[in-house]
Formats: sequence, C-alpha cells, structure tokens
Amino acid sequence: MADERRVYLDTCCFIDLVKVKLGKPTETDRESDVWFLKRLLEANRDNKVHLFTSTLTIAECRHVGDNDISEEVKSQFNRLLMSGQYVRLIQMTPFIATDARDLHWVHGIPGLRGADAIHIASAIERKCEEFLTADGRLERLGKQTGPLARFGLSAKRGKATLCLPTEYLQMTLEDEETRH
Repeated sequence: MADERRVYLDTCCFIDLVKVKLGKPTETDRESDVWFLKRLLEANRDNKVHLFTSTLTIAECRHVGDNDISEEVKSQFNRLLMSGQYVRLIQMTPFIATDARDLHWVHGIPGLRGADAIHIASAIERKCEEFLTADGRLERLGKQTGPLARFGLSAKRGKATLCLPTEYLQMTLEDEETRH
C-alpha cells in the first residue's frame, strides 16, 4: 500500500464503540464519532488503513459505565481488541515508556498522565498521523500548532478523521434504518 494511512485509537474510542453497540448512552455528540470509527475498523479489516492502539487499552477497557462487566461487554471488547481484524496492538516496551516520559522531560509537554503519555508515545512510535480521542485535553494538544504537531501527529475526534478512505464514507442501509 503506497499511501499507508496510520491512525491511533485512544481507549475512549473502544468504550464508545461498545456503548453504542449495546445501546448504552454515550456522552454528548459521540455517536457521530462512532459512525466514523466503525468505518475505520472496516477499512482496517480491508487493509485500506492501519489502526493501532496500545496493549494498555486492553486493561483500560474494563466496563461501559455503571460498572457493567456483563459477558456481552467482555465479548465485545475482546472481539474488537484481540481478534486481530480491527486494530493492531502495540506492545509497551521500555523504549515506549522512556519516550512517554520524555514527552515531558525532553519535549516540554506538561500535564500528560502516565497512560495518556504511553498512548501518545505509542502513536508516535508507529508514525501515526492521527490520534483519535474524545478526551478534550488530548485533542487540544494535537491541534495544528499544538505540541504534538512536531511529531507529525494530530489529535482529533473520530468524526474529524481525514484518514478514512472515500469509499467508506457512504452510508449503508443499516445506517439509514438506525437514523429513523
């Protein structure tokens, strides 16, 4: 694939995907993000885009609110994260952990918590161009003039992705049915 698009999905993306799948309420305006995330997962499965997340996401995807850890929730998270169809897992290494720490020490990016820094360092390590998140704090870091721009990384909401191939932008009949 000559023009390989590389996108990192933050943990909140997977939680929102499972919430919508199971008909649970999501935070304001996240359902439109989920539509784009689903299409990205399909494009990844078809090898049209490469999606990444850290293995840390497996540990962070524990429930979908109200401490719901039903078998259906567990099954959905396992399918998304562990099947190998939808996302490529990045193993946290000492090098990624050092890079995560150096986002603050060397690059002067303040306020990143440990897990957030691991996610961002993982995205940078895989040369992702987009970091999809619903976390407004991380989204602000990834604006064009933000501190992540020097790494070629922009953080944005799912609906703002520029990496989704055009053939995946079409609504399906299923999409139309759920809108009514």
